[in-house]
Amino acid sequence: MAKKIVLETRSEPTLFTLFGISCHLKDYRLSYHINQRFELSFVKMDDFQGYSFYFCRDEDCFNTYYLLGNRSQEAILMPELKQTDFILLVEGPFKKAQKEQLLSKIKGVQSVLTAFEVRFETIKNYELMLTDLELHLMTIMKETRIKYSITKK
Repeated sequence: MAKKIVLETRSEPTLFTLFGISCHLKDYRLSYHINQRFELSFVKMDDFQGYSFYFCRDEDCFNTYYLLGNRSQEAILMPELKQTDFILLVEGPFKKAQKEQLLSKIKGVQSVLTAFEVRFETIKNYELMLTDLELHLMTIMKETRIKYSITKK
């Protein structure tokens, strides 16, 4: 009888860190406070599947930050995080001390109820969400380049 080998294809992304944020602030106010506390420059992008979407690249630390609203008029982006209003996704190397500092500063924002790190294994289909987010960002960047090249001439 032939042996059946099953390979686990789902693995935690090593270059991503996920945070949940619960607060009573609007998306633009939260991004403003995070910009002030971390000296970042979040930019409002086209909504991601109907959810607010902010983007920031930190060249000094080799990190990219994505701030997403977890709630829209119709649904919740990550149903596993019902109590979470915003999702902060950090791409790139992120040490434990940086995580603790980030959480501490976010919790220090007035009207933020809590902020916490989310383990990827608690989120169903996180790979699909990361792929969709990457495709969304590529589409935005492509459109931006086309608009820029048209207006520059």
